[in-house]
Amino acid sequence: MISILALSCWAASCPEAVAEEQFNALGYPVSNIDGFDLVETESSIFISYQSNPILAYNIHSPPVPSGVDPIYQCSGFLHPVWSPGGSIVTATFPFDHPHQHGVFSAWVDTSYAGQSIDFWNLAKGAGRVLHERVVSTFVNQASAGFEVDLIHRIESSPPVNVLRERWKISASLTEGSYYCFDLETTQQALTDEPLIINRYHYGGVALRGPVSWLKDRKKDQSIQPDYMPNPITFLNNHHSNRIEGNHEHANWVAMAGLIHSKPVSVAVLCHPDSFRAPQAARLHPNKPYFCFVPCADSSFIIDKEHPYKARYRFVISDAATEAPLLDRIWQDWKGE
Repeated sequence: MISILALSCWAASCPEAVAEEQFNALGYPVSNIDGFDLVETESSIFISYQSNPILAYNIHSPPVPSGVDPIYQCSGFLHPVWSPGGSIVTATFPFDHPHQHGVFSAWVDTSYAGQSIDFWNLAKGAGRVLHERVVSTFVNQASAGFEVDLIHRIESSPPVNVLRERWKISASLTEGSYYCFDLETTQQALTDEPLIINRYHYGGVALRGPVSWLKDRKKDQSIQPDYMPNPITFLNNHHSNRIEGNHEHANWVAMAGLIHSKPVSVAVLCHPDSFRAPQAARLHPNKPYFCFVPCADSSFIIDKEHPYKARYRFVISDAATEAPLLDRIWQDWKGE
């Protein structure tokens, strides 16, 4: 019987497979449960609904693909994330940016005790974010989810654990045309020294899409991306595209493209209770990723008296981006 870790490894090499057919071929255990199901193993937490996969959380790093530096090992992120039709909308260890992993959280330009620490770009060897522990899990008729703690660690000798980040992930019932799950994050300082999040153009909770959605799908960096076809679209609640919408303060951002010639979209909504909401969003000009960036306008501090808190809702659909639907979901959610 295949493990969740093996499933994650396979999904990294086949990021656009249709889940049901491929799971059957691999002997994946289908539970045949009518409602939500949650399976926790030593390596992952897996949530499904009516035996259809929704998301997996990586407690341990999937094996690093051949040819990729082991420094890119990573834990404490969501991948795969599936659409209702079984398409995988995230990637891990992508060849163009192997430090980007599904749904992940990291700061880029920070200062700690006079040091400059980058937790995002793992190749620098300065800092990283990793899974610490599973706090709790739950399953009921209307939802399923878990709480986990992540550590933001300075890779010094000895290492210094700077922040503990609590994720609460909750997948909930929808009208049936899309999947929906929430990510609530709280980051607490672990030392008396504050972590300064410097003003920077990216960093925070990020979403990495499939490699096939790259604007420039060739590894040759001499090819100018502007002359390559763009297989995906970006849209926010201002009806701006990936260029106009870069660093706009948005209630939601959506990314959409084709997988196996069928439309798929994934949107992230930012709750108004989040720090500095509506947050700015970094929309990459040629890569299939975006993130909400509360440090885009100015720096801020995370210390023991000032934790960082934010709430995001993910909406995944087997359809092109539907702005009226996302506006309605955001309006209903903000009133909760």
